[in-house]
Amino acid sequence: MLYVILLHWPCLDVKGREVATAITNMDIHDCSRVCLTYGVKKLYIVHPYQAQLDLAARIMEHWLKGAGAEYNPLRKRAFEVVRLARDMDDVRKETNAYTIATSAHQRGDCISWDSVRSLSGQMDVQLVFGTGWGLAPSVLESVDAVAEPIRGTGDYNHLSVRSAMAIALDRILGR
Repeated sequence: MLYVILLHWPCLDVKGREVATAITNMDIHDCSRVCLTYGVKKLYIVHPYQAQLDLAARIMEHWLKGAGAEYNPLRKRAFEVVRLARDMDDVRKETNAYTIATSAHQRGDCISWDSVRSLSGQMDVQLVFGTGWGLAPSVLESVDAVAEPIRGTGDYNHLSVRSAMAIALDRILGR
């Protein structure tokens, strides 16, 4: 079983400082849709600030129970996979899964996407995506593994989290 975590803290800003990034409406919409498309068990949106979690909850409420649920039942289905959490410990209490982080930076200890695919077929796996300029080093050091970067054909490598998630899920769960 595969779980996805969209982590907003601790992440990095453009200058490499640890920050909490903002939850965006577009991330909730697009990430939930790609997770449902690929059969992800749950998408956890993790943020330490209650005001940001409240904002996400209001957006979700509109699509799950408000006018949006009637207007777009497909969006409602996608939002049903989303859970909100304050930190990674809250997620771990629910999933107790092998944790694999993602990073745009090559590291010596990265595992291949084929390995991630194989592991997810053998055990529960949670795949962690960072926002902003990526996950803080403390997150990368606390996980069980880090997946290799997604690379294009050039030297530019700063995908939106939505794009990276779609590519990663296709590599892991695609046909």
